[in-house]
Formats: sequence, C-alpha cells, structure tokens
Amino acid sequence: MSVEWKFRVMTRGEINVDPIEGEFFTTEALGSLSDALVREAIQNSLDAGVPGQQVRVCISFCPREGRLGLSKREMYLSGLWDHLVSKKAGLQGRPGPTEEMDYILIEDFGTRGLEGDIREDEDYGTDQDRPKNDFFYFWRNIGRAVEGTTARGRWGLGKTVFQAASRINSFFGVTIRNSDRLSLLMGQSVLKTHRTQGQKYAPYGYYGDFENGFALPVTDRNHVDLFCRDFGLRRAEEVGLSVVVPFPDSEIRAGNVIRSTIHHYFFPILAHDLVVTVRHDDAEDLLDADSIFSLVDRPDWPDRDSLIRRLELVRWSMGLADDGYESLIEPEVGKAPKWEESLFASDSLDRLKKQLDRSERIALKVPLWVKPSTGELQHSCFKIILERDKDSERSEDHFIREGVTIAGVSSLRQKGTRVIVSVTDKPLSKLLGDSENPAHTEWQERSPKFRGKYDLGVSCLRFVKNSPREVLRILSRPAKGRDETLLQDLFYVDIPPQPEPESARTEPTEVPRGEGPDKPRPQVQPTTPFFQTHRTKGGFRLTRHPQAKALPRVFTLEVAYDVRQGNPFKRYQQFDFELDKPPIRLTGKGAKIVLLRSNALEVTLEDPDFRLTVAGFDANRDLRVRTTSNLEAGV
Repeated sequence: MSVEWKFRVMTRGEINVDPIEGEFFTTEALGSLSDALVREAIQNSLDAGVPGQQVRVCISFCPREGRLGLSKREMYLSGLWDHLVSKKAGLQGRPGPTEEMDYILIEDFGTRGLEGDIREDEDYGTDQDRPKNDFFYFWRNIGRAVEGTTARGRWGLGKTVFQAASRINSFFGVTIRNSDRLSLLMGQSVLKTHRTQGQKYAPYGYYGDFENGFALPVTDRNHVDLFCRDFGLRRAEEVGLSVVVPFPDSEIRAGNVIRSTIHHYFFPILAHDLVVTVRHDDAEDLLDADSIFSLVDRPDWPDRDSLIRRLELVRWSMGLADDGYESLIEPEVGKAPKWEESLFASDSLDRLKKQLDRSERIALKVPLWVKPSTGELQHSCFKIILERDKDSERSEDHFIREGVTIAGVSSLRQKGTRVIVSVTDKPLSKLLGDSENPAHTEWQERSPKFRGKYDLGVSCLRFVKNSPREVLRILSRPAKGRDETLLQDLFYVDIPPQPEPESARTEPTEVPRGEGPDKPRPQVQPTTPFFQTHRTKGGFRLTRHPQAKALPRVFTLEVAYDVRQGNPFKRYQQFDFELDKPPIRLTGKGAKIVLLRSNALEVTLEDPDFRLTVAGFDANRDLRVRTTSNLEAGV
C-alpha cells in the first residue's frame, strides 16, 4: 500500500455526472461561504457530541510562517496536481504552481470521532441493529443520511462545505475514535469529470492507503504524527475530528467566522453546550457563555445593541426553572393545531397581557402532538421567550432547532418585539428537521423528506412557524384610536421631496417687476426622483424612476447597513462588506461602474433604461442606499 491521491479511471460508456452538492453552500441561502463553513462544521460536531460533555470547536487560520513550502506541498499533493490542472476539473482561483500552501484547521473535542468499520462500503443505515458508521457516512457517502436519524443534519451534505471552502476543492481529515483510540488520516477531492494524461477520471478522489484500488485511511503512526506537526494540529491523544482545508477561499476570514459563529450558534454557547475558539494573526478569541458579551460589546460591532439584548433574553431564559415557563394547553389531538385564546389558561391570559404591556419578559412552554404517518402518536413541545423593546425599530424572531439557528424562517412583523422559538424535544425536532432544505436555513412544506411523512404535518409546521406572530396577536391589547403606521411595512408609496415651506423662504427686498403683492406666486412642482430601488434577495436593483424625464450622466451610489442610531454611511466599516470583494456581486446593463471606495461606486449611464443589481449582502440586516448627482449633462 502507498500513501497518495488517486481518482478512479472511468470505463467507456459510463455516464458523465458532475457533482453539484457544493452549490448548496455557496448560494445566498446562507449569506456567505464563512456562514456555510461555520454552520456545517459546528453542526457536525454537535451531532457527534458525547452525552454529558461540552463540545469544543477550535478554528485556526494558518499564520504566514506556518505555510507549507514546495517540498511539503508536493508531499501532500502527490498524485493530485495533474488532476487539479485539468481544463475540465472545474476549479476557479486555482493556486499557482509555486504558491505556498496555507490552510484553515477545524478541530472538535468532546466528540466521539469517526466511529465505524473503515472497510465498510455499503449503506446499512440502522438495519440489523448496527450502530451508525460515522466513518462511512463522512468519507463514502454524499446526499444520503441514515434513515430515521434525529440528528441536526438530514441530507448527508454537510461535510461537502469543506471542499467548497477550498480553492482546490479538497480537504484532509484526522480522527481519533473513542472506541479504539486509533489515529486515522484520509483526504478527499471533489472535481468534475475530467481528463488527464489521456484518460477520463471520475470526480471523486481520495488521499490514503490503497488496497486493490479501494481507499483506506492512513494508520501508520509516524506518517499521521508528521501530518499533525506540519499542519499544527492540537489534538494530541484527545478523541474527535480535525479537518484541514488547504488553500482556503479568501472570503473566509477570522472576523467573518466570529460573527457567523455568534449569529448562528449563540443559543448553545449560552447554554454551555458549545465553546468555540478562533485563532488568527497571533490572537485568540474565545466564544463561551461568559466572553460572548464582551466580544460583542464593541463600538464597531454591527447592530450591537440589538444583539446584546437578544443574548440577555436568552441568558435570562437559561436561568428559568421548569415552573418559570407558562404552560399552554395542548391543541386537540387529531385536528389541525390553531392558535386561539383557548390554548391559554383563563387565569393566565390577562396576566400575560399585562406583563407584555409592562414590557416584562415572558416564557411559554407550548405542547404539541406529532403523528408519523406510519407510527404512534407522540406528545412533544417547544418553548417561546419574548419581550418588547421600546428602543428597537424592528422586529426580531429567531427559530432554533437543537441549537442550530434556522436563519430563513420568520413570521413576525410587529416592530419593537423580540421572540426566540426553541425546539429541543425529539419528536417535534425530527418533524421540523425532515422539512429542512439542504442548507438547514428553511422549513419547507414540500421537502421530499417531509411530504406525506406525518399526519397533519403541514399544520404542525405552520403552527410552529407562525407562533411569534400569533402569540403576540393574542397577548397584545388593542390600541386606542387609529394606528397610522399599522400597515406601513406592507403598503407604502415613495413620496417625492416636497418644496420648501413658504415660511422658510427668504423674502426678496424688492417685488419683481410685473408681480404685485396680490398676484399669485408660481407653483413649485415637487421634485421627481431620478432612480427607483427594488429590493432583491440579498441586495437591491436600481433602475430609472418611471416619472423621471432626464437622468444624470454620472452619479455616486453609496451603500451601508442600517444602524439604530447615527448616520449609517458614516458608521460603515470595511468588515461589513466591500463592493469589489466576494460575496458582493455587481451586475449591470447600460451603466459603467467604477469603484470610488469600499462602499461607494461612481456610475456613468450609457442608456437611460439601465439596470444595476448589487447582491450578496447579509440577509438579516437592513440596507441603506444613497445616490448623489449633478444634472448638468443628462441622458
């Protein structure tokens, strides 16, 4: 057996299929590649956690002096480079032939490692009383999860984010297993169907020992120890999994990873179930239940005040005993669950309304039954914590299933309210997990793993998704009088700038000839905006305003994330985004674009019916867009 990279030679007539699983983690569903890497890597670690132990994840960025030189690079890429340079390999941004190898190292502790028979090549699932083979599902399986699993992952796609994060679509893994304490090293590369040296190769390649063409992990302790030293692994003898992502995408930076970790995993961190350490630039940031507040409480942190209040609300809920939650009445079994006042005990409804009026925090425990179409009725529950925030001009609802934030689910429209929905009970968590998309950002009624699997499953799903809006509807007392702003988020029109009030004008010292005091002044027409902004997924599109008669030849476009206080354009920071760097994408028609600075563009119009689209922004933050121009020469 020899340690190297190998791809399988395809036979004549074999169907050409290119892998697409990486697309699930490079779309706008997650906002950025940093979000995808953080979400999937930590989710895998939480799923592999040892009961009763805290999961610890360490994400390390390779220091400049730690990069691997050409000799080491050649050793670990032996047999791979010829495949990487193939014209049909599908790589973008491939490193140069002499570029030193940098990397990101992701290690977990307090987990069981990749257990299972390393020679198994068949999916037995949970049949025949076999335990799940973690090694098989990590290295030899894509897009197929264990049937009946209650883990956070469902699609068997999570580990593909590691190759998607690499410029060479490859990664290494070292695991020490809890059962036998063996150290195992293996690697995987995912390219497209390609040709090299006159032969056609399948997309998937492996790094390891090969036995009659079958890839096995490297078990030679000297080789594994050398790999661990070269890539700075901190595992020593501790059980778990270490993943090395060589030549990582430049979009993945320490600041983005820290923000993504807090955004997606604040709940298990505050529950003391998870600790994350990020090492970078000779610095180390610890994210645990205590340090998370000091890390966020910085003037340059985006949406700092709102995030701190969210963390405080969750921490408050963590300190509640079971009797600190107000228990609701379970919906009638066998009928579609609906939000009605009858779910609240008669002696508690009025008290809860008063608590909400006084902006007091409220914690609810909501019973709900789950009925698999081929199984027994199961009683389950979920929790809701909420508060009113008079200082907030927005609504917040966060849905969390077993510690994972489902970022694309929202139902709340009531400003100044903050709601957390937490699902940890297994029957309901399984139902919701079956409805999730591959990126675990949405609950979808038509998911193939969900449709037809539960009696009244869609009704149960909607009952949970709509809970923030419906609970606040029931507990909110009707306001006296008419609320002029009630529907402003649903129905609105852009009002053009109005002329200056007569009283604010400076009167001329002489009356112009031909205009007496009793002669009416000319009417000043309201100014029509030049441009119209359309909201798109993850950004906006700028076009000509339908009533604009002329447009400026050149104008400046500025973009910033909205802030609660102050001028958003003055408070813009480069770590928010940079218009000339991923994940931001600029596309246009009839316009020439020149970057002025990180958040500003100069646009020269070549066609009045132009279109400019800017996408790739954080979908959880509001954008402010500003244009300035001089209509001396128009189009």
